[in-house]
Amino acid sequence: MRNMYIHGVRKRGRSLAYGTAALLAVAGLTAAAPGTFVTPAAAASASRSPNHLAGATAHVTLITGDTVGVDPAGRVVGVDRGAGRARIPLSVQRFGGHTYVVPADAAALLGSGRLDRRLFDVTELVADGYDDAHRTTLPLIVSYQGSATRGVKRALRSADADVERQLPAVHGESVTVDKPHASKAWKALTRPAGSSLTTERGVGRVWLDARVEAPPQPSVDGDPDPTQGTAQIHAPAAWRAGYDGTGVKVAVLDSGIDATHPDLQGAVVASKDFTGAGGVDDQMGHGTHIASTIAGTGAASNGRYKGVAPGAKLLVGRVFDNGGSQESWLIGAMQWAAGQGAKVVNMSLGAVDVEGTDPLEQAVNDLSASSGTLFVIAAGNDGPDAGTLNSPGAAAAALTVAAVDGKDGLADFSSRGPTADGALKPDIAAPGVDIVAAKAAHGTEGDPAGTAGYVRMSGTSMATPHVVGAAAVLAQEHPDWSGQRIKAVLMGSTVPVADASSTFEHGAGRVDVARAVAQSVFADEPSLSFGLQAWPHADDKSIAKTLTYRNTGDKAVTLDLSAAATGPDGKAATAGMFTVSPARLTVPAGGTAEATVTADTRVGTVDGAYSGIVAATAATGESVRTAFGVIREVESYDLKLQFTGRDGKPAAPLFAYVAGLDNGRRWTFGIRGSEVPDDGKVTLRVPKSRYLVDAKLTRSTDSYEEVTQLVAPGLVVDKNTTLALDARTGKPVAMTAPDAHAGLKEGRVVFGAHGAQPAYDYAGSLDLNGAFGRIYLAQAGPSAPAKDFIAQIGGVWQRGATGPLYDLVETRTGSFFTGLNRTFSARGLAKVVTGIGSNAKDSQAAPTVGWSTPGWPAVSSLVGSNFGTWRAVPAASVVHYTSTDNGLRWNLGANVINDTHPGLAVLSPLVARRFEPGHTYQETFNTGVFAPVTTGSTGVGAPGASHSGTAFAVCLPLLSDGAGHMNSGDADWRFRLTSGGTTVADKRMDPCVLGPMDGLLPHRADYRLSLDAVRPARDFTVGHQVSAVWTFTADAASGTGIQRLPLSVVRFAPKLSLTSTAKAGTRLTVPIGIQGPAAAKGAVKSLTVGVSYDGGRTWRNTAVQTGKTGGRFLTLTHPAGPGTVSLRATLVDTAGNAVTETLPNAYRTVR
Repeated sequence: MRNMYIHGVRKRGRSLAYGTAALLAVAGLTAAAPGTFVTPAAAASASRSPNHLAGATAHVTLITGDTVGVDPAGRVVGVDRGAGRARIPLSVQRFGGHTYVVPADAAALLGSGRLDRRLFDVTELVADGYDDAHRTTLPLIVSYQGSATRGVKRALRSADADVERQLPAVHGESVTVDKPHASKAWKALTRPAGSSLTTERGVGRVWLDARVEAPPQPSVDGDPDPTQGTAQIHAPAAWRAGYDGTGVKVAVLDSGIDATHPDLQGAVVASKDFTGAGGVDDQMGHGTHIASTIAGTGAASNGRYKGVAPGAKLLVGRVFDNGGSQESWLIGAMQWAAGQGAKVVNMSLGAVDVEGTDPLEQAVNDLSASSGTLFVIAAGNDGPDAGTLNSPGAAAAALTVAAVDGKDGLADFSSRGPTADGALKPDIAAPGVDIVAAKAAHGTEGDPAGTAGYVRMSGTSMATPHVVGAAAVLAQEHPDWSGQRIKAVLMGSTVPVADASSTFEHGAGRVDVARAVAQSVFADEPSLSFGLQAWPHADDKSIAKTLTYRNTGDKAVTLDLSAAATGPDGKAATAGMFTVSPARLTVPAGGTAEATVTADTRVGTVDGAYSGIVAATAATGESVRTAFGVIREVESYDLKLQFTGRDGKPAAPLFAYVAGLDNGRRWTFGIRGSEVPDDGKVTLRVPKSRYLVDAKLTRSTDSYEEVTQLVAPGLVVDKNTTLALDARTGKPVAMTAPDAHAGLKEGRVVFGAHGAQPAYDYAGSLDLNGAFGRIYLAQAGPSAPAKDFIAQIGGVWQRGATGPLYDLVETRTGSFFTGLNRTFSARGLAKVVTGIGSNAKDSQAAPTVGWSTPGWPAVSSLVGSNFGTWRAVPAASVVHYTSTDNGLRWNLGANVINDTHPGLAVLSPLVARRFEPGHTYQETFNTGVFAPVTTGSTGVGAPGASHSGTAFAVCLPLLSDGAGHMNSGDADWRFRLTSGGTTVADKRMDPCVLGPMDGLLPHRADYRLSLDAVRPARDFTVGHQVSAVWTFTADAASGTGIQRLPLSVVRFAPKLSLTSTAKAGTRLTVPIGIQGPAAAKGAVKSLTVGVSYDGGRTWRNTAVQTGKTGGRFLTLTHPAGPGTVSLRATLVDTAGNAVTETLPNAYRTVR
């Protein structure tokens, strides 16, 4: 799933994208790794009761009608299957920071490209507010083809799908599907095709109508002398020649416009809101800044900040509402702009590019061809790494813009090519650092520019309107030129970028308006791509491409031609690798002449991406620059996979993954022949590397019941290689608890490999819920070093509904299981006796069990939670017997529900525990005092608060129980962060769920953070409300990396019953704990505690005592009658940071 960005840059504050994964970890939001596979038994178990989703904080209904439960850590905790779908297995994949839940019957459509993978990205669906709590419909973009469209449209309407917008640019329409009827829409869009599914006749593709966001942008260092981009690209020379864009319509599709700004008065000739906000008034400031860079008159600055084409007229399409949009809004706006006669369209936005064409790219290409409009699109702000170019700038027809600074040096943040498909992009560069332009009256973006009415911004957003303005100037000079010809001339008339090394970074060069308007000669081909040349290169064939020069002048022009290129090492390409002939070429007046550019990749020794410029120079000083590129493939080989079923016949896998452990490459195969031919053979071209292969096969194409899991843990491809993936090698699994009558409740196989860097790690899983008899395991190919691969089989066994739980795991390193037969002995296990409390009526609880292994975070995160039997609570003696070998750590928790509240409590430990064999341990869950917890750490999975520049994350679970278990149960939340009169965040959500946010002030400042969690008093006689207020100081401009915010908490730990009660009329010792920065020795300045026995109406301070070992405690004397005890604590540390916690009805007293 992609987040669409408005490509400006916030000054000094660091990007939210910087360190986001780490911030998630600080907030306790780790997530599962790739490759979970849920068998039909698991699916049936997951759908046996809605209570199985009790651990979920978000429910997401997929297009198939299946509802996925996701917990605060991003893990899938259960699935409620759509009608008639219980037998269809699911794949849970994790890559790129996102979790995808793909039903098997959707895999073929994904593999064929007819279905958008984002429809199954539960991470992004939740983040974008497409979960069931925030949206009752699922928005889609459906493209149609052929003559059967009328029937499928009728079927969609009958499935309660509403048409929102016609989208002829993608030959389709945007529709919203009622989530309760999503399975009906799925049936309307698909049909059987042999043993699989394809789209219904008349349906081309189905995309998610994705949310398009405008998140915070990366920082740049401030420049006291801001760039005047118009002068840098020599726009004044074009004005003096009589070209200022007069008569040209330019569309700005952005956040709207402040049309009252003096620089923009009279410039807008048409406007339209696509957001539903009802107008185009710019509440952000981004669109106004861009519009004035294009067409501003500079009236408010005596002409100093005049736009590139001050004579142009503006068509304003508002597509961002408070930073958010949808793809259908953008496509609708693009159609409108082209229909209004826009010659050029500015799109300063983008999202991560993926292979293939998304609906926005398709709209760019189709509208460019049909209307002649030029779409100028920002490259993105995700540099400096290669391959970070954004979509829809990856569209072939787009003129894609990189950013340079005031000295023509490439901006560090500017996204680089090639595209995900290997194409040469971006196309051109323009000033994008410290650009001063008009400030919207109600806008919030930008930094002061020193002149009233203007702000400074940076980003490829700011570079793009410089190119748009240049295009408008050229369109005035040549009103009959198409957008693609304007693109060619602008690229051909560029000047070199300072210290340029690769055209994959900046395209042909930096735009120059003066050269463009004076140009009489240009190349029809704005760039040349020579594609990929396969390794080895001794037998490569030279490739020749024609470059056609066109002369629009009245005199012949003679050009001297030369080609210069650089390699992946930044050095000049070996002589002879690229040539151009003839060396001199005369282009007749009004005519054309051709040159031949040849790439010969036999020359040279360095493999990788080569790029360069063909320069054509005339004696008059006129020149044409043409960018070119070729990929000289790195050492690579054919990897042949042969899939064979248990019947000995060629087979196609349910799911298969090939993971490059040294290069991060991934290949995915969908279900039953979507990408696997009938002979079961697949050949991949892969770079020399270590690989892991994960394949899952079934016996029959008509049944998902039996699964063979094959894993190749140590495949090294250093020659052409064949790997047999033969289901007949799979052997059954048998694991027996010490109590031979205990049956498997839930379990899974997990496995994974370390890559050359953490981003290349791979982990996979196969769920085993009660299905050992239908599961077969086998290793394929060689083993790996023990340090590089791990495999585990584990789960929960139980006799009946009340017997002890056996939490058992078998671990293997270096190799995968080829079957397993093991009986566990009680001697090697630890005993854990747990009590599960509740003060709510008619409560039930299920113990949850998960394990982890140090050094294997990706594999451990895939384990998830295994559930024991639901039972009435309070329950004093839920007994666990746990495996203790191979360094295992255990996450023991509990989920508590009742008939009216499906998420009373969802409890999990702060850290996983190690148990010793033969020892007995005690654990208590869901008893008071309920209060916040923090480790004050920046470690993985640690609740706390941290920041990286202006980006911050807060996870302080307010409802954690008296033993310190984190609690993510249901509650009404209020989270508010302010600094002086500035509101940084104000959300009615648990910040643990919100994840990283942006908005800290870019300097040292004082803050006030308030958190409130309220649960229904009818269900919670104790701990129904917890409130905390922190005041602290933080400096977003100091330090680097992730830094802890100084938020501490106070904990109370009295000994209470499982119903959170103590005896009335007695004295009770209440130990006090401090967590966070104030826990350090000598860090507490003061601590005061108030006690109330009337529900918080009156309070009295109670002395905080110190024991002989330094521990703090209270001694309370309870009133004689039954009642409640409320607690309030105020802690101030020696740095002046403070917290006040208010805990009404912290526990009850009974006779």
